[in-house]
Amino acid sequence: MKIRNDPWEKLQVNTDFQKITIDRHSDSAEVVNIIWNKEIYNIPPKYIVADTVTTKIYLSRIEKDSLKNWIRSSILNPQFTDLYATDYVGNVELKYIDRGTTLSCTYNSVGAWDKVSQNTKKIYNLLSSKTKLSRP
Repeated sequence: MKIRNDPWEKLQVNTDFQKITIDRHSDSAEVVNIIWNKEIYNIPPKYIVADTVTTKIYLSRIEKDSLKNWIRSSILNPQFTDLYATDYVGNVELKYIDRGTTLSCTYNSVGAWDKVSQNTKKIYNLLSSKTKLSRP
């Protein structure tokens, strides 16, 4: 699959505890840290959001282009993995968004999501150099 003209407006990296949104037309990205309250027993477990804390990180054009390429490649060429973590930890969803269209790839229960592929490792390393990323 090929994306014609490589359009994109936003990129997202979502985990159970964070949502990072990179806007193509901004020099900053929004990092939303989710603070969970009590667990409601269920399989998989469900939680109640107690609060969110939003911060900004700054990304150069080169860093945004790199993230775009790694996220796009992760979505168009997903890495099927044998990684598995108990208790449903280590979820990550990568999104490539252009106006009314969203392409995404989700890895569930993989533990440390930076171990899934070279692309997820690069995404994790770049973002963790800018902000503290949540770990399962």
